[in-house]
Amino acid sequence: MVGILSLLLVFALEMRAQGEVVLSIDGEPVKRSEFEYYFRKSSHRTPLSFLPSFINYKLKVRYAHDMGIDTLSVFRRQVDWYRGKLLRTYLADAEKEEQAARRLYLQGEQRLQANDWIKIAHISKYLSQNASRQEEMRVRQQMDSVYEALREGADFATLARRYSDDEACKNVGGVLPWMPVNKNMQEWIVAMLVISVLLVLRDMAKVFFRGRSFLKAEQPAEEKNPQKEKVERNKISAPFYSPMGIHIVKWIDRRQGVSFEEKREQLLNYLEKNGNCTWKELSAEQKEELEFRVQELQDGLLAAYLSQKYQSGDEAWNEDDLERFFKQHKSDYAWELPHYRGAVIHCKDRKTASAIKKQLKKKPVSQWKDILHTLTGDDASSKVRMEAGVFQIGTNRYIDKLVFKCGSFQPEPDLPYTFVMGKKLKKGPESYEDVREAVVKDYLTVYEDAWLKDLKRKYKVEINQEVLKTVNNNGSN
Repeated sequence: MVGILSLLLVFALEMRAQGEVVLSIDGEPVKRSEFEYYFRKSSHRTPLSFLPSFINYKLKVRYAHDMGIDTLSVFRRQVDWYRGKLLRTYLADAEKEEQAARRLYLQGEQRLQANDWIKIAHISKYLSQNASRQEEMRVRQQMDSVYEALREGADFATLARRYSDDEACKNVGGVLPWMPVNKNMQEWIVAMLVISVLLVLRDMAKVFFRGRSFLKAEQPAEEKNPQKEKVERNKISAPFYSPMGIHIVKWIDRRQGVSFEEKREQLLNYLEKNGNCTWKELSAEQKEELEFRVQELQDGLLAAYLSQKYQSGDEAWNEDDLERFFKQHKSDYAWELPHYRGAVIHCKDRKTASAIKKQLKKKPVSQWKDILHTLTGDDASSKVRMEAGVFQIGTNRYIDKLVFKCGSFQPEPDLPYTFVMGKKLKKGPESYEDVREAVVKDYLTVYEDAWLKDLKRKYKVEINQEVLKTVNNNGSN
């Protein structure tokens, strides 16, 4: 009897667990609670109408996991950053968080004050441990170019924002928080030691030469700038390797000990990533919602990354694909109002206009701006001005007057002679270039549909209709 009751209990628990599963993607279950969470946030009126878009979303997430996108270091850093911000909204009571940060600081104050602390900025290009030789050489060449630019006087912060892979600090010019020297990787310590020696030698030279007569003479301000730039260059390391990749470090300052104010942001970031005592104060419902939001964050980033890579990138389409798609659906792009493809050109007089027409004649509209630049030189804007594209009647006063014979316009004061070149499109667009934006949008929609059909063939989708029926329109049981 005990054995039978145990089997019945296990069976009942399994049935209950299965009953909570609203669908599965290739055997991976999606519980009703997760489905309800997303449904409540959607604009759909019924669970049934929401189901197709939810399935598509979960298919993308599953495929992204199988592609290993969630293991990429860049992706993981991005997830960690957003997760920290999300956790703070739930776990951070401002006053309690400040108190917790101060407790952490006081616990390690003796150690913090005993260490030498440095403030540096860096430009880093990350390399995976299994990066190919070609990838390593490409990154090395890029960092060598950055270093040469810095040696020539380029601004470190500008190059950090443009080239560094460290999302946490690149937007602030690559500047890192104060950190203890003995906590850095050995490669960083060596690089900073080299900079330290150079700075010490520079200071010794200043002391040695101080008071010398040839240094007392005043120099013009413009002669002092190169020396200042040289000092700045002496604070920058050459590119060096670490287990993370290739780095360039800029020395900013060094001191013994660090204050709470200087460590505050770093301590708060630690609390973000690790949570604090307020987690225990959350209700069961709040904890469940937080778990869903963390999962939603990661899954949403996975789906967005995948869509960007496979739907809107160069892998999704080329010009021949767009032209072929346009010809197959040309009737979908018919116009109700007349259009004109060409350009409005403003110049000084009729003679200049004749010369321009001669140069542009029989050349594609896409090349006209380059031809005009070659014809008029660097100060093209003062000699001629052009607006090129496809114009619908009523959208450009010059086209309306000169092509469609309606409306009026006042000549430009500096370029009083205005003329048009091009042709009327009476029967609709002749090329996908005439409606490129709409064609690209439609093509990507069709491409995504085909891609999702492939995913559905790859991953078996099973829907538990009985559980789906138990999801009410308000997302509750």
